[in-house]
Amino acid sequence: PTKVIVVAKAHPRVLILGFSEAGMLLNRSQSDVAAAIAIQGFREPAIDVSRIARRLMLRFDDVDVVDRSDPLAIARMQLRQRFAGGSDEILQPPTPQDAQAIIEFAQSLGELNGTLLCQCHGGISRSSAAALLCLATWTPPGNEAYCVEYVRSARSGAAPHPDVVAFGDELLGRKGRLNEALQEASM
Repeated sequence: PTKVIVVAKAHPRVLILGFSEAGMLLNRSQSDVAAAIAIQGFREPAIDVSRIARRLMLRFDDVDVVDRSDPLAIARMQLRQRFAGGSDEILQPPTPQDAQAIIEFAQSLGELNGTLLCQCHGGISRSSAAALLCLATWTPPGNEAYCVEYVRSARSGAAPHPDVVAFGDELLGRKGRLNEALQEASM
């Protein structure tokens, strides 16, 4: 088991929601959402976060980065593309730049007074990965299991997007520990 280090510094509350849930929350007059990360796929509707002063809007789909040397991975991607609607528009996987934007946004929040909303279409994969990277940014190395547990308790069924997590793990210098903590939590 991974040893959890007690986090010395408090961090903002993180809320992970899907499109409809986030829309209902933001339409309420009483909300403590002070910052938002909104992730929209190329065929998904965008949520209106214009009333939130501190916001990051990203655009990528809930698809894996394809290993071009793996014929099976290429075939799966082509099937998923056809299933997604068959248009000429290609589904876009996340990039290291997306993970970097999440980390920089988390760093910019400093002493956020309120809740950080992480939102994607379903509230399961991309938004939970964004939340995980924010938590890893705010906590020192050794707290990876804490970060994963926080995400899992914040969103039932959370399954952080593996490529976003892998990019963030590398950018944060966690040497695979975020990925390991995710794997251990799913056993």
